[in-house]
Amino acid sequence: MNKIRYTEDIVIYENFLTLEDSTKVIQVLNKQFESKKLSWTPISFYESYSSVLPQDNDPELEEFGLAPTFFSDLKSKIIDAVASVHGLDSKTISQIGYHTQKWEPGAYARIHSDNTDEHGNTGPFARSRYAAFLYLNDDFDGGLLKFPKQDLEIQPKTGMLAAFDGGFNNMHEVTLIKSGVRYTLGSFWDDREEDSYSQETRDLWAEEMKRIREAQLVEKTEWQDLLKQGWKIDEEGNKYKTEEIPDA
Repeated sequence: MNKIRYTEDIVIYENFLTLEDSTKVIQVLNKQFESKKLSWTPISFYESYSSVLPQDNDPELEEFGLAPTFFSDLKSKIIDAVASVHGLDSKTISQIGYHTQKWEPGAYARIHSDNTDEHGNTGPFARSRYAAFLYLNDDFDGGLLKFPKQDLEIQPKTGMLAAFDGGFNNMHEVTLIKSGVRYTLGSFWDDREEDSYSQETRDLWAEEMKRIREAQLVEKTEWQDLLKQGWKIDEEGNKYKTEEIPDA
């Protein structure tokens, strides 16, 4: 693997996954979607959809030439990479989020922190200390990973893994997908278990998370209603017709 450290806590691994295996993963995802074994669910990033990952020994793995334990092996490999970036023992890494994601044309992610709010205050996402994103394709236009504070812009390449600290210092965004579909495998990790945090703190997080999810549901419903009417929303919140992708 070609490991490139841009900053102390922003690292990419080129060729983390081969082009062949990346293509096969997308084929497995599409086949399982067609058979209704998995479904794409809208998430809090506009026109972005997530799904659970295939399981080891699913017949689609054999069909497309992947090892029966491909996905568990891949997860272990990502954990080792995250630990390496941050100088941690991989045995201490605790999974917070792990999913595959599909970004449709018009999708984007506004600048954000993975484990704080826009002012750096911690809250229910505090355990998303470390992030890792595996890019399964690069045949799309747009979809750059940008860290404005570091003046850093990363062009995804098939099989590349981007791993970084998810905190306020690494506020980042994904630029507008102008054409094509962007497939990623996203993951978030902590270096301690949930019971390391006080029960009072966890209760407060649960209450705040409930409010956040309710607000996100309202927003996602509004987005879906507009899509049905033939409209999309750009990064500034302006409406445009679905057949027109605004300049970014």
